[in-house]
Amino acid sequence: MESLPDAATRPPQRIAIVTPVLDDWEPLAQLVGDILENAAQAGVTFHMFVVDDGSASKLDPASLPLTLTGCIARVDVITLGLNLGHQRAIAVGLVTVAVRDDIHAVVVMDSDGEDRPSDIVRLLAVARDRPQTVVLAGRARRTESSRFRAGYAAYKLLFRLMVGRQISFGNFCVLPIAAVRRLVYMPELWNNLPAAVLRSRLPHVMVPTERGWRYSGASKMNLVSLVVHGLSAISVYVDTIFVRVLLVSAVFAALTIMGIVAAVVIRLFTALAIPGWTTTAVGALLILLVQTIVLVVATTLMSLSGRSARPIVPRNDCATFISRIETVWEKPLLAAAKSIIA
Repeated sequence: MESLPDAATRPPQRIAIVTPVLDDWEPLAQLVGDILENAAQAGVTFHMFVVDDGSASKLDPASLPLTLTGCIARVDVITLGLNLGHQRAIAVGLVTVAVRDDIHAVVVMDSDGEDRPSDIVRLLAVARDRPQTVVLAGRARRTESSRFRAGYAAYKLLFRLMVGRQISFGNFCVLPIAAVRRLVYMPELWNNLPAAVLRSRLPHVMVPTERGWRYSGASKMNLVSLVVHGLSAISVYVDTIFVRVLLVSAVFAALTIMGIVAAVVIRLFTALAIPGWTTTAVGALLILLVQTIVLVVATTLMSLSGRSARPIVPRNDCATFISRIETVWEKPLLAAAKSIIA
């Protein structure tokens, strides 16, 4: 009976790296160099999927410091027809990977250096021990300005208050290919990857990491982008928020009715009422009650109309936004083997 190959003789796993880029081609070249230098010890082969999110300039493949002996076997550029935004560019990249049968897991990371390539080894080590688990990079320390950190803290607090769950991680993660193939059918992925991972109920584990420094240039995440990012994450739980709004509105309406009843009781059965006070108090409370009812009705109608609309399913709809997919580099031995097979 033929024996199975041991770990030393098995071919290395093929790991996809999905990274969105918007004109940051120079940082991307530095990222490639850092992956070759710091992630080779992971003992895997990387296939990079660079999602060009509507860049004004184009990648010069010669700028990538790729080598024949490096751990990166292939680089594909997925060019989008327009700028979709960071989260949706990631969704397109994951859909492109999900249909392949030669990928074992996917690393999602930024291309500007803030997700450190040296942490890939740590994340993959945890993923190797827990192959069915999503491995998330938690932020033990951040490097942004105090203003950005304050805004991000406000976003996390708002998310917890409105959704009832804590979100303390970003896009940097390792996804088993089975998890990718589940996520790409979730409409929530189109809005926000971290929130979609929470919503998917996939098993996940957090690995503390430090956020790196940008290779060059300024971050495109300004106040407006941060607000949009936060609202996109919160929108994943719109049904949960809807129920919470209904409950809070019901409590507020009950308190308002109790206030009206109390004002009437004080006016009719005690000598405490000031002339004209009851009319003013009851009128103000009635206005609040009517506004609460209007808010509940409007929110209910909006929620019901949204449920009847067809959602975006990334697996089915992402192809519309892809202009082309181009292989800009591949190890010659792999290319030759493919040509022989063909």
